[in-house]
Amino acid sequence: MLPFVFFFLLFNCYISFSQDMAFITNQESDLLDVIDLKKMKKVDEIKVGKRPAGIIVDQFSKRVFVANPESNNVSIIDIDAKTNTIVKAGNSPISLALDNKTNLLFVSNWYDNKITILDLNSYKIKKILNIGKSPAGIYLDKKINKLFVANRESNNVSVIDTTKLKTIKNIEVEKAPFGVYSEEYLDYVVITNVQSNSISIIDKKTLNVNFHLKVSEWPYSAIHNKRNNQLYVTNQRDDSISVIDMDKKEKVSTISDICEYPEGIDLSYSQNLIVVACWLQDNIILIDLDNLEIKKKITTSGGPRAFGSFVLNGENEH
Repeated sequence: MLPFVFFFLLFNCYISFSQDMAFITNQESDLLDVIDLKKMKKVDEIKVGKRPAGIIVDQFSKRVFVANPESNNVSIIDIDAKTNTIVKAGNSPISLALDNKTNLLFVSNWYDNKITILDLNSYKIKKILNIGKSPAGIYLDKKINKLFVANRESNNVSVIDTTKLKTIKNIEVEKAPFGVYSEEYLDYVVITNVQSNSISIIDKKTLNVNFHLKVSEWPYSAIHNKRNNQLYVTNQRDDSISVIDMDKKEKVSTISDICEYPEGIDLSYSQNLIVVACWLQDNIILIDLDNLEIKKKITTSGGPRAFGSFVLNGENEH
């Protein structure tokens, strides 16, 4: 059996990677919605695998990677070539991290307690690593060659050396870590702890927890605003976003009643927007980055998750 299936996509409109786009995974419809953030409207939808959740939008290779947990594969969408490559990726892939230097794709496998490493040159599995229980969010820092993995049922974060492809440390955090977020310019990693209603901040150099901070009920994803050094954390069961001042290391405000079950969150600096996927409301919310007020709601194909980095910034600022 071939390791992948290859087919062409027919787009309804021309999509350029110079534009500001959000790519939204929809678990109920098995579709990837394409949102033009400048026009603030949905412009296309792309068929992917079953129950898509995790996503990475890669500016440099002009590809979108989607994890499909119930079809046990990853969709690799090349926007310029208008193609979709389906690659087997272990049991229940949920989150993704891409290493452009080695052309390796790291995939967390929820039910298998493993990390699958795909060689994107051959579309074959390079290695499978055993990990903690129920690995969810992952983040790769290519500057320090480390992959951070949130193990929800182990209450810890595994750190993998991506040059040796082995685990070098397990870091205890709080209860049910799920989301993992950072940027290469940050010296810390943010972990969202679903069942303790908190985030943990891990120092990238020491690989120790700097501090824990209470947010609201069931935190899911986080994003950093480098203009004011604030973190924004979505809280599923509170229908809110916690605003955290990282200079003060404290929660300074809450954006309440934004939508039902806010999950994935990302930024568009060029359009001055926070973009939030609202799972149970079947839409995304566009929030003004300056005043933190809702500008628009856009209907999606059904069950938007957008777990990962899903906004393409035309100015390449993010």
